Amino acid sequence: MKHLCTIAAGMAGLAASAAWAETLVLTNAEIYTVNEARSWAEALSIGEDGKISAVGSEAEVLAAAGEGAEIVDLGGRMVLPGFQDIHLHAVEAGVNAVLCPFEPFDTLAGYKATVRDCAGKGGTGAWVLGAGLNMVNLLELHPNPVEVLDALSPDRPVMILDDIGHGAWANSLALQAAGYDTAEDAANGNIILRGAGGRPNGVVLENAPHNLRTLAFPPTQENLDFAYDSLLNAAAELNANGITSISDAGGYWPQGHHEVWDRAEDSGALTVRASNAFYIYPDRPLDGQLSELKKLYHNDPDRLVRFNVAKIYVDGILSQATGALLQPYETDLGLPEGEEYGYLYFGKEVLMRAARDLSAAGFQLHFHVTGDYGARLALDAIAQAAPEAGPHRLTHLYLADPTDYPRFAELGAIADLQLAPSAVSKDYEAFIAEFIGGRTDLLLPAGALLAAGATVTLSSDWDADELNPLIKIETAVSRERNGLPDVAAAIEAMTINPAIALRHADRTGSIEAGKFADLVVLSENILDIPLESISSVAIEATLLQGGAVFDAAGLFAD
Repeated sequence: MKHLCTIAAGMAGLAASAAWAETLVLTNAEIYTVNEARSWAEALSIGEDGKISAVGSEAEVLAAAGEGAEIVDLGGRMVLPGFQDIHLHAVEAGVNAVLCPFEPFDTLAGYKATVRDCAGKGGTGAWVLGAGLNMVNLLELHPNPVEVLDALSPDRPVMILDDIGHGAWANSLALQAAGYDTAEDAANGNIILRGAGGRPNGVVLENAPHNLRTLAFPPTQENLDFAYDSLLNAAAELNANGITSISDAGGYWPQGHHEVWDRAEDSGALTVRASNAFYIYPDRPLDGQLSELKKLYHNDPDRLVRFNVAKIYVDGILSQATGALLQPYETDLGLPEGEEYGYLYFGKEVLMRAARDLSAAGFQLHFHVTGDYGARLALDAIAQAAPEAGPHRLTHLYLADPTDYPRFAELGAIADLQLAPSAVSKDYEAFIAEFIGGRTDLLLPAGALLAAGATVTLSSDWDADELNPLIKIETAVSRERNGLPDVAAAIEAMTINPAIALRHADRTGSIEAGKFADLVVLSENILDIPLESISSVAIEATLLQGGAVFDAAGLFAD
């Protein structure tokens, strides 16, 4: 498999130490510190250790820096703490970029043409690999789509991922490789759709695509090298968006993705701080996974990379009627008896045990939940988890019952939501209403959770959705219902609040003396311009521990 061109080449000299050999002073800036003790400053200085040594007026900082300091005049630009994104898919974003792209709502002839083109290129190794089609559309076009792929690719396994990250279209060779041709239906996270005679029809949902990905991307040296290049490209994209800390929520450890993170840090090429997750497979024995993941766990706060999070799917997604609900889905969907309330990856007792055992081993818990019953179960699990491993968090949170809102503050649970423009649009709300009816009034309750005392974070779920933090700030504050109250609150939701969630608020998340100089430089003060202009503000530089990892304006050029 061909490697991606590494955008991050040339950054190898930057790792855990600052790139500056002397004190660096940033002056003539509008510095918003996200520090209640002193919200605004004119200047700051950065020491050789990559930490902020002084924050205040220009006169104060220059006097403290002394002679010989390197001075950068920012020309009135705004400085913020580096943005932090606690739910995205960094390695996957790079890997997905080489999968053959499908038009989501194509014709069957169009799907076939894309499969033929993909198979002819041969750039994805032994498998034919693609992504982007819509499963509902596919099944409306053909009731047994495995036949289509078998005719087009009888000799190579095929996996085409869907457009929402919860399904795949596979041919018979791929189904056989995963054991799905003989698997019985069971509550193990794998949904295998069936056609005539009970045979798999080629569409698998929820956890099942992850097993196909493991087969398609085994941890060979070639695949690991490719994943490494993918990570460096992803890190460069993160830096270009002002992001300095993340949590990679993919965590597919059988593919060896954790190895490439460690390799990037060890080689000095890593340009983000990361507290990453391991995915807990619902169809593998929990004891065996826990034993393996304990060996891979590391949580050294002095490193850029930590693997200290367990990613647990509680339910599926609302638009597939697999999000777990307290009240049934709309009757018009015609769901089979027993499926009207959605789907759970784990039985309740297994979920509670997983929360107890994983947190006792030191893992933070990161729950994928979309339905209100899923959210309640996750909160119940956190109530049984070891609090010292927390704070634990729920991500997505399309629905939560209002009676559960106060439990976030009571349990110290983080509420993590993605408020991309597409997720809060009228069109999307109308689409989801087909599944949950009038409950769309409660969709993505960021504002209500914040008002209830929850620590709220805004993440991207990239590359499934928009990465740019400024777009999310504008969207979150301009939202008519359940938005955040103001720009300052949105900034907190992408700086200090995620730092709390990632357990490094003592080192990052605000601009204070003694914290690392993880910073973003913006072309304008987003607290002093019209709300609708925020998304067009330029991200001009990003600093990690005092070193420029992105510098579009050439502010930190030698």
